[in-house]
Amino acid sequence: MDRSSKSQLLVSGGSLLLVFQLIVFQGAFNIVESSGVSGRLRGVLSGGLLLIATICVGSGAYLRY
Repeated sequence: MDRSSKSQLLVSGGSLLLVFQLIVFQGAFNIVESSGVSGRLRGVLSGGLLLIATICVGSGAYLRY
């Protein structure tokens, strides 16, 4: 797997994670009523997913250039 494919995979995966985090944990577009998780666990999962997505997108952008 060359550098360009890794970059595309990281950016695409990170973007998908960001959309998932927005829909499920932030309630965007009112698609998901309740994620089934509440309180501190919801915050940890949402924050962790956001962190992983940001790292993926950032790493992909770094590899691209």
